[in-house]
Amino acid sequence: MGLFAWLIIGILVAGAVKMLRPASSGAFSIAAVIAIAGALIGGYVCAIFSIGTLTTLEPRALLAALVGSLLFLFLFRKLRIN
Repeated sequence: MGLFAWLIIGILVAGAVKMLRPASSGAFSIAAVIAIAGALIGGYVCAIFSIGTLTTLEPRALLAALVGSLLFLFLFRKLRIN
């Protein structure tokens, strides 16, 4: 269940970013893939350090997935070469 929640968090963050910055270039699918990757990495880091697991919906793991998702999107937008 946790893996599914992390995927949903990534999609929601991508949607929120596209709503907040509608004029920014790039497709929603790119933002979604990057946000999902960040959410998965953030969630797995929590699982590795025994902060959260894949089987339960622990708030700390969900928060780490959210932070990872936002961080990946931020880094992608800052490092993207036009």
